[in-house]
Amino acid sequence: MGKQKGTQAEEPAEYASPLYLPNQAVAFFDKDRRLIGCDDDFQKLLGISKSLVEPSTCLNDLLLKCIGSDIRVPAKGADVEILDEWLHFMEIGQPVVFQKPSLELTQIRMNSLNNGGLSLLVSDASSCMVGDVIAIAGQLKTVVENITQGISLFDRNCKLVLCNQRFLELMDFPQELGRPGTSMADLFRYNAERGEYGPGNIEHQVNERMELAYKFEPHHLERTRTDGTVVEVCGNPLQDGFVTTYNDITVQKKVAEALEESNLSLERRVKLRTAELQAELQTRINTEEQLRNAVSKEQLASRSKNEFLANMSHELRTPLNCIIGFSELLKNESFGPLGQERYKDYCADINNAGVHLLEVLNDILDVSKLESGDMDLLETEVDLSAVIESSVVMLANRADSQNISLITEIPKDLPYLYADARRVKQVLINLLSNAVKFSREQGEVVITASVAKQGNICLTVADKGIGISNEDLAKVMDPFHQVSEALTRNHEGTGLGLHIVSSLVELHGGHVVIESELGVGTSVCVYFPCGRSLDRAAVISPSEEHKSNQDAEANPVNRPLH
Repeated sequence: MGKQKGTQAEEPAEYASPLYLPNQAVAFFDKDRRLIGCDDDFQKLLGISKSLVEPSTCLNDLLLKCIGSDIRVPAKGADVEILDEWLHFMEIGQPVVFQKPSLELTQIRMNSLNNGGLSLLVSDASSCMVGDVIAIAGQLKTVVENITQGISLFDRNCKLVLCNQRFLELMDFPQELGRPGTSMADLFRYNAERGEYGPGNIEHQVNERMELAYKFEPHHLERTRTDGTVVEVCGNPLQDGFVTTYNDITVQKKVAEALEESNLSLERRVKLRTAELQAELQTRINTEEQLRNAVSKEQLASRSKNEFLANMSHELRTPLNCIIGFSELLKNESFGPLGQERYKDYCADINNAGVHLLEVLNDILDVSKLESGDMDLLETEVDLSAVIESSVVMLANRADSQNISLITEIPKDLPYLYADARRVKQVLINLLSNAVKFSREQGEVVITASVAKQGNICLTVADKGIGISNEDLAKVMDPFHQVSEALTRNHEGTGLGLHIVSSLVELHGGHVVIESELGVGTSVCVYFPCGRSLDRAAVISPSEEHKSNQDAEANPVNRPLH
């Protein structure tokens, strides 16, 4: 233990300093770059006198002394310029190296301090830069030759220090221009002579580029060579020269151009489609505006028509009722004989014409109400048996005049129908009227009522008349449509009967099915929804049911009414 203490006591004092590092020394400067303190080895490693390491010595004076002792500096008078370079590289974290007359290499590195000052770390670089220089150079050459990029290194005099084969291949330079010591101006001149820089004076092109090179400023550009190759050039300044990398980006450039063209094409298509959509939208807007105007005009016309028909209803019905009433009196000779037999016939003709005209007027008014939606249903429980019987009675005289039998087939347990009784009777009268009108002499019309499997009530009026062709059958329920065969027989009518029937049935939620064969006859089936069927027992009382059965015995069904 004591021997170890004695050994420690015999060590030099400077080795016990906490700032001491082998072959290294450190110095500290304030924010004004004035020396605060340093190691004893600081002055020795720099090779300067002790007077320059006194406190408050300026950093620039120390560095200028080092530059002055650098045997690699080609000429005096460039100290200030080199000092600026040193300060620039040290401030960005790169060390500077100078060679003393003893050929020793010394490295200086600058570090910033938190208080605004800085420190200089000086180290002996001779061992790493001289002892292993051959191995390092060999490794560096291997690395440079195997990288995928071209690389060139020029010194401060723009003389080539080294380059790899990739650089010569990318720039298409001959091997002799890749030798160390080749001037950058020779490379520029070679390019200018083969037209790489375009038309112009060769020496002017070379001088222009050399002026930029001597500025030693970082640059990044893309060059397109005469063969179409695109080369990316990136240059960065070093302490004693300039290093540049070259990368072939021809494929990336073509891909980028193709992508740009694709984007432009897509933008053009989007603009074109946008214009088309805008045109379509404007067309739709114009069409909607025209439709609104048309609907507005249609509504106005409909209101005008309804007002006209309402006025005409009163204006026409009143005189028609007078014509029908007075002609009826004259025809029946209620107040005495007319004298001449022809007058009686004329009165009958007048009466028939008035009745027919009133029926036409009623049909037109009904169609108008149906189309405008103004027709309301007064729904109640309807006994279809009674409605069918009363309808048959109303058409009996017309059927008798043509010797046509009206046959009814109605089951006793036929359900009641929840509907507008007046409109149901109107449907039956229209169907019976058509059946009688288009039946042959001594024919028959069968009225059937039944309950379908789905529970809905079906009313059928079938005749054995002239029938309807397939061409007319598709349009027979259109308003004002008349079957051509009927016109040849001079039957009266407006062509509104079946249209009114279909519209009234649809108001009740039902539908109409017509089956017909030309020359054989026609069958019209009216289907009411099952929800409108009412159980007879739930609607009528037992006494009413008994009376209904007595009436059925007195007037049995399945009989011809003649």
